Amino acid sequence: MRHRTKRTRNCVSRATFLGLAFKLIESAEDSWRRIRAPEKIATMLDGMTFKDGEPVTDSTPAQQPLAA
Repeated sequence: MRHRTKRTRNCVSRATFLGLAFKLIESAEDSWRRIRAPEKIATMLDGMTFKDGEPVTDSTPAQQPLAA
Protein backbone atom coordinates (compact mmCIF):
# COMPACT_ATOMS: atom_id res chain seq x y z
CA MET A 1 0.00 0.00 0.00
CA ARG A 2 2.86 2.36 0.83
CA HIS A 3 4.42 2.01 -2.63
CA ARG A 4 1.07 2.71 -4.29
CA THR A 5 0.42 5.89 -2.29
CA LYS A 6 3.87 7.30 -3.01
CA ARG A 7 3.45 6.80 -6.77
CA THR A 8 -0.12 8.11 -6.92
CA ARG A 9 -0.70 11.83 -6.70
CA ASN A 10 -3.44 13.32 -4.53
CA CYS A 11 -3.48 10.35 -2.19
CA VAL A 12 -2.69 12.22 0.98
CA SER A 13 -6.17 12.64 2.44
CA ARG A 14 -7.96 9.93 4.37
CA ALA A 15 -10.85 9.78 1.90
CA THR A 16 -8.65 9.21 -1.17
CA PHE A 17 -6.56 6.63 0.70
CA LEU A 18 -9.69 4.70 1.74
CA GLY A 19 -10.96 4.81 -1.84
CA LEU A 20 -7.67 3.41 -3.10
CA ALA A 21 -7.64 0.69 -0.43
CA PHE A 22 -11.25 -0.25 -1.26
CA LYS A 23 -10.48 -0.62 -4.96
CA LEU A 24 -7.37 -2.73 -4.26
CA ILE A 25 -9.31 -5.07 -1.97
CA GLU A 26 -12.18 -5.21 -4.44
CA SER A 27 -9.83 -6.35 -7.20
CA ALA A 28 -8.18 -8.91 -4.87
CA GLU A 29 -11.62 -10.45 -4.18
CA ASP A 30 -11.63 -11.93 -7.68
CA SER A 31 -8.97 -14.47 -6.69
CA TRP A 32 -10.54 -15.42 -3.32
CA ARG A 33 -12.37 -18.71 -2.99
CA ARG A 34 -15.84 -19.00 -1.53
CA ILE A 35 -16.49 -21.07 1.61
CA ARG A 36 -18.79 -23.86 0.46
CA ALA A 37 -19.59 -25.43 3.83
CA PRO A 38 -19.94 -22.77 6.53
CA GLU A 39 -21.50 -25.31 8.90
CA LYS A 40 -18.17 -27.19 9.06
CA ILE A 41 -16.14 -24.17 10.20
CA ALA A 42 -16.93 -24.68 13.91
CA THR A 43 -15.77 -28.33 13.83
CA MET A 44 -12.65 -27.36 11.91
CA LEU A 45 -11.78 -24.72 14.50
CA ASP A 46 -12.26 -27.32 17.25
CA GLY A 47 -9.46 -29.37 15.70
CA MET A 48 -11.27 -31.85 13.45
CA THR A 49 -9.31 -32.65 10.30
CA PHE A 50 -10.96 -32.97 6.90
CA LYS A 51 -9.86 -34.75 3.75
CA ASP A 52 -11.76 -34.14 0.52
CA GLY A 53 -14.55 -32.45 2.51
CA GLU A 54 -15.16 -35.41 4.82
CA PRO A 55 -14.04 -35.57 8.48
CA VAL A 56 -11.09 -37.88 9.10
CA THR A 57 -11.71 -40.29 11.99
CA ASP A 58 -8.48 -42.28 12.05
CA SER A 59 -7.65 -44.03 15.31
CA THR A 60 -3.92 -43.70 14.65
CA PRO A 61 -2.25 -40.74 16.35
CA ALA A 62 -1.09 -37.91 14.16
CA GLN A 63 2.62 -37.69 13.45
CA GLN A 64 4.32 -35.21 15.72
CA PRO A 65 5.96 -32.25 14.03
CA LEU A 66 9.69 -32.47 13.66
CA ALA A 67 11.76 -30.52 16.16
CA ALA A 68 13.86 -27.74 14.74
